[in-house]
Amino acid sequence: MRFQLAIHLTLFAALTSFGCGGSGPSLAPVSGKVLLDGQPLTTGQVLTQPTAGRGANGAIQSDGTFTLSSGREPGAMVGTHQVAVVAYEVGASTSPEAPQGKLLVPQRYTSAENSGLTIEVSSGENTPTLELTSAK
Repeated sequence: MRFQLAIHLTLFAALTSFGCGGSGPSLAPVSGKVLLDGQPLTTGQVLTQPTAGRGANGAIQSDGTFTLSSGREPGAMVGTHQVAVVAYEVGASTSPEAPQGKLLVPQRYTSAENSGLTIEVSSGENTPTLELTSAK
């Protein structure tokens, strides 16, 4: 009797653990470029917010390219993302108490809700170009 109970409990535990590994949302690789007035933006961050779920972010490299990650996972959730771009001039001091440098992009791009920028992430490779303008 105890042996049968142990077998049943083991089978129950095994069956209920399937699917608990947390495969998570479907992510797809996103590597793109940020241009400001047609020229590569050389510093900053790209931040995205999908209609539901976790957003993604990536640092802008000196050639204007970026690669998005969602937390520690590379890629972004499949779907439409609103996008923000934030870039500040690097100051002489890197101390956390140092004042922030000059904003390098128009203020409207610093908010995903107000930037007017979107990325459509589909399964497979995604290579968006974010074209920012200084004009109002």
